[in-house]
Order: sequence, then C-alpha cells, then structure tokens
Amino acid sequence: MSELILHHYLTSPISEKIRVIFGLKNISWRSVEIPNLPPKPDVIPLSGGYRRTPIMQIGADIFCDSQRILSEIERQQPSPSMNMGLIQMINHWSDQLFHPIVAVAVASSSDVFPKEFLEDRTRLFLGDYANIESVKARIPNFTAQIRAQFSWAETAIKDNSGFLLGKEATIADASLFALTWFIRRRWKIGAEFMEEFPNICLWEQSIKDIGHGTSTDMTSQEALDVAQNSETTFKSKSDINDKQGI
Repeated sequence: MSELILHHYLTSPISEKIRVIFGLKNISWRSVEIPNLPPKPDVIPLSGGYRRTPIMQIGADIFCDSQRILSEIERQQPSPSMNMGLIQMINHWSDQLFHPIVAVAVASSSDVFPKEFLEDRTRLFLGDYANIESVKARIPNFTAQIRAQFSWAETAIKDNSGFLLGKEATIADASLFALTWFIRRRWKIGAEFMEEFPNICLWEQSIKDIGHGTSTDMTSQEALDVAQNSETTFKSKSDINDKQGI
C-alpha cells in the first residue's frame, strides 16, 4: 500500500479528529502542513478546488471531506474494527454541531483574529451575508444548542464506562474530541464552559493519551511528486439509483 499522506495544519479541528483516529488505529502516516488560508497552490492541484482541511492522499488518490476520509481509513486499516454505521451517524452529528461552535468561537473572539482570517472563516462557515454583530447577538442561542448536545455526550460517557460507545475509544470519540479541542483553543470562555461537563473533562485526557500514531514530515512538493508518479487504484463508476446521475 502507498503511504497515507495527510494535508493539514496544526490548529485545524477536523484535522485533529483524523490525527486521533490515526492514533486509535496505530497508523504510520506522512504529514504535509498546509496554509490555513487561500491561496493554497500546492493543495488545489490535488483537491481539484476543494478548499477545506484536511485532505488525505494515498498515491494518486485524493480523499476530501471527513466522511470520505473515515471510510477510506477503515478500508485501509480495518483493525481495530469500528461500528461504522453508528460511528458515521455520530460523526455526522459532530459535523452539524461544529457550525454553532464555530459561530460562537468566531464571534466571541473576533477582536483577536487577524482581519483576513476572520473574514474568510465568517464567509466559509456562516455564509456570504453573515454579520459578526448579528452572530454575537445569537451567542446565547448557539450556546444553548451546544449545551444540550454536550449533555447527551456527558451522560453517554458516564453510562458507557468511559467512552461514548463503551469501554474502548472509537472514531465517535475522535469526532467529539475535535469539538472540545476546538472549544478550549478558540472560545474565550471555552475552559469555563467545559467545567459543566466533568465526565467529558476526564474523558478528554483519555483521548489525549491515545496520541496521533506515528507521523513523518513531508513537503508539499514531495506529495505532488507522489501523485504525479502514481496511478489511481479506483475505477470510475456511477450509482444507478442516484437521481443526479453521479
């Protein structure tokens, strides 16, 4: 199998999810650090214009979007086996919860973010017509949404002896950890907010202890060379039941 290459940056929460999954599966991988803002001249040729982070590369094959990345990691490294049906549902849940968390973090810390970064993330996650002041006014509403969902996770961790789905960590735990990891780093009162959830706070340390597998640095140019000198392992196919003809 060709090397597994992750294009990411260190403060990306979705990248942290994938890095924890590498730890769960004890995967060795190559690390390509990319910019957190466009332009990304060494990334776009691989991603075909997809601009979110991370993307995963195996030879000439490029995987965008965390759902697709998770599926490919499971295919490449099926042990330890994960309940992918339920886990994919929880991963999707965490993706949806990420949006109010980003809204709170961006709006409450708008005075400390660089102007270019703030404008980019506001447009990317809150829409072209989002206004920071209007988002600030909705912080109590967004916070209530987050509290409700974290209360479920708090109970699940307590009832399942330490992790979301049982006594062993799974990809579901990595999905939740990406959210708490981001809250603590980007929300001014993130640490204070998390104090309401003592089981999650204890669980966070258990996830940190898992680590990120074994990574070795790689340059963007080296990754491009790998893609150019490799052949795809996938055959083109379509879904006959897809109404879009994809």
